[in-house]
Amino acid sequence: MILNGKELAERIKLDLAKKVQKVFPDKKNYVWIIYLWDNKSSATYVRMKKKFGEEIWLKTEIFGQEKEYDKLENVIDLIHQLNDDKNCLGFIIQLPLPDHLQKHKAQLLSLVAPDKDIDWLWWVLTWLSSIWLIDFIPATARAVVTLLKEYKLYDLKWKIVTVIWQSNISGKPLVDEFIKQQATVYSCNEFTPTEELKSLCKKSDYIVSCTWAIHLINRDFVRDDKSQILVDVWYGYKDWKAVWDIDFESVKDLVKDITPVPGGVWPLTVASIFSNLFTIEEGLKK
Repeated sequence: MILNGKELAERIKLDLAKKVQKVFPDKKNYVWIIYLWDNKSSATYVRMKKKFGEEIWLKTEIFGQEKEYDKLENVIDLIHQLNDDKNCLGFIIQLPLPDHLQKHKAQLLSLVAPDKDIDWLWWVLTWLSSIWLIDFIPATARAVVTLLKEYKLYDLKWKIVTVIWQSNISGKPLVDEFIKQQATVYSCNEFTPTEELKSLCKKSDYIVSCTWAIHLINRDFVRDDKSQILVDVWYGYKDWKAVWDIDFESVKDLVKDITPVPGGVWPLTVASIFSNLFTIEEGLKK
């Protein structure tokens, strides 16, 4: 079965549009995207976020391309302004940062107020989520969970799951969420030997790949009994075209369920960012 995230994202969009009009009817509120440089992958993602925000009737602004934001102190000032602005519902610091600001990433992300952190960048929300006080995970990880729940594939008790890559926005939070569901989870990274990765993938009920490695997962990594579920999260570029982690054509007939490329997790990631607006608001009131 094809796990179609695009259709689900459209349904979420309609629900969010109704929520926005009900909760923020005066249209004074907005979401801000701090985008500090011109990066091909990021530019596409930023446009998708802005378009989605506008389609749910929520003003979404892109800021940070101005020359003044080459300076760290000006970026810090902007973050403080948005933290204090009551009309700003939340904001995103688009990653990766330009090279000259990359070494300050932890500092910048730590400045984001928890009630404005719709992209789950601050440790406070991580902690609240880990002790079950708020149902909040990063947008990319949330997209995977939402998709699995939609297709009634989230009963992970006693299931074996391999998560490939250990980033803070996808791999690590997914491992935590799957453990909460009582799954046995293998967490792999770039240092996992290829043969070991193949072995882990073949014994797994679920394979979730969150790398940028082009066609990392092919028929050599899966069984041929049509019992496994494969979720492809990220992509890289080859000849200026997006190419995904999983070699879809080589494995699609060998597995039970698989995300299409594109149209799987990616559309849901943007929807999840805006869903997190309401998750934070409701969760922090508890």
